[in-house]
Amino acid sequence: MKKLLGIVVLTFFMCGSAMSLDRNELSKLMSKSKTSYAASHIEDYCAGENAAFEFMYGASCKCAIKAGKANNKYAASEILDQCGL
Repeated sequence: MKKLLGIVVLTFFMCGSAMSLDRNELSKLMSKSKTSYAASHIEDYCAGENAAFEFMYGASCKCAIKAGKANNKYAASEILDQCGL
């Protein structure tokens, strides 16, 4: 039973493309952005994310989401520069 459970868990973690964000979830993230500049970066950096929950996103996607909360393009670009994106 433990082996079967281990195989199921490994399969769950190895199926990356099946767990990536679909277009609808990505659109929801982009719509929360206050600027189109940050929305395009969210699209670029979060499109291939394999996380089921927002706190599990990678560092570059989290940074793009943080830039989306900025009120203007200059502030968003500063946030992205600080993250190295």
